[in-house]
Amino acid sequence: MIYVKDHKQYDMFSPFEHLGPKRLALLESSWAHLFREEILHRLPVKKLFHLFDDGKGRPTKELHAMLGLVLLQQMEDLTDDQAIRQYALNIEWHYALNITDPSDSSCYVAHRTLWG
Repeated sequence: MIYVKDHKQYDMFSPFEHLGPKRLALLESSWAHLFREEILHRLPVKKLFHLFDDGKGRPTKELHAMLGLVLLQQMEDLTDDQAIRQYALNIEWHYALNITDPSDSSCYVAHRTLWG
């Protein structure tokens, strides 16, 4: 199963409201906001669809977030371990990649997922 969010559709309630107005303003004036608004929804995830079988295997991680992860890893020249740590713990990355669910299934990526 292929999992792709529609990143042009806005959330009814901001998943980042808990940060408060000052920290949210910092995010909205950072590179993460630009990435989220201008780049994330333009990532060519449809080109990956032929690599997955809808009837077999586990559902994919959200493909925009996965492509964004690889792009941010290259932009910041990070090792796989560093990129996985940023993906799991960095609020700017969560904001940039529109990761709104705080669960491990959304915020954690195994090494094998990143490699494969």
